[in-house]
Amino acid sequence: MKATCHPSTFEKFSTNRLFDGIENSILKEIRPHLGVLRVGKDEVIYREGDRGHFLYLVGEGLVRISQLNRVGQPETLDYVKTGNFFGGRAMLEKKPYSAMAIAVEPSLLGTVKEKAFEKMLTIAPARLHMNFLRAVSERLRSINSRFMSDVLQAERLRVVEAMASSILQDLKNPVSLARCCSDLIAAETGNAELHALNALLGKAVSGMVATTQELLDYTRGSISLKKQRVSIWRVLDELNQPLRLLPGRNIELVKQIRYDGNIDVDLARFVRVLGHFVQNACDAMPNGGVLRFTTDLVQTEIVLRITDSGRGIRPELLSKLFEPFATNVESIGTGLSLAIAKAVIEAHGGKISIVSVPDKGTTVDLRLPQPLED
Repeated sequence: MKATCHPSTFEKFSTNRLFDGIENSILKEIRPHLGVLRVGKDEVIYREGDRGHFLYLVGEGLVRISQLNRVGQPETLDYVKTGNFFGGRAMLEKKPYSAMAIAVEPSLLGTVKEKAFEKMLTIAPARLHMNFLRAVSERLRSINSRFMSDVLQAERLRVVEAMASSILQDLKNPVSLARCCSDLIAAETGNAELHALNALLGKAVSGMVATTQELLDYTRGSISLKKQRVSIWRVLDELNQPLRLLPGRNIELVKQIRYDGNIDVDLARFVRVLGHFVQNACDAMPNGGVLRFTTDLVQTEIVLRITDSGRGIRPELLSKLFEPFATNVESIGTGLSLAIAKAVIEAHGGKISIVSVPDKGTTVDLRLPQPLED
């Protein structure tokens, strides 16, 4: 809630970069023009498109500035730390905010309206002007750098889109041939083992096409789902192919199914995401180890975790894992696998996170909404 800034509270704002070089006697005159706002963790301060009424000073806490990306998901532009400020350009231009601001942790904010800012400028014009312009200039430089990065990324996505579209077109004939051969084998043999292998072949062919289509969907910013209600056991059955290879790689599989109810998912897409993380876990344990698959119900969320005892991920890479073309994370491929996985989970209304400790292992945490009762 907003309140007048008490002298003891103002001390938390007096060292803000907006007030660099301003004498204490002048700061006392500025204090009455500063409001106070306390916000909780994950609380929205303003949304993209809201009218820009305030300049905000961060006295305590951390604020994330983000925009919706091409697939409608929030993408972080900047973090505003204690001692910095944000939101001033929209206030001065009397335009809507061009991004969204959310408190990453409980935060204490100072609020300055346009008239209050004008009053402050009459009290300390030279320093406030200079501090404000210097901060805005730095932020614009950062935004310009990010803009160039986004332009490059968009161009790369267009190239991948063209590539994926071409691959899909080229796959039509060999895939049709493979399916025809598979159907003939199934019709001509009564051998149960051959039937099972033939079914695996059919799934592999379908999965190859679906993976390419998924890549194409991602580059176009469109992920459509065909949800169905399935049990956790059905999901594990569909995962059977990659899991059956674990003993040969000296990897022990441990299942802890504490929630064995239903989930609403696009089964093929969801299993491909899980299969990707299983493969990553196996690659992280070249000499063997333990792969743990757990399910839980936490309040209204179904939590699925895939944990390995492998080499882990370096801390400096964790923040970049879900960025497109993160080639420093993946040594081969397009560098889009984790970005696509995140987009698929979020299209289900879910969340994904990864924690890792070098030389100890990695845990992938997937959370989906609990299905509504029929």
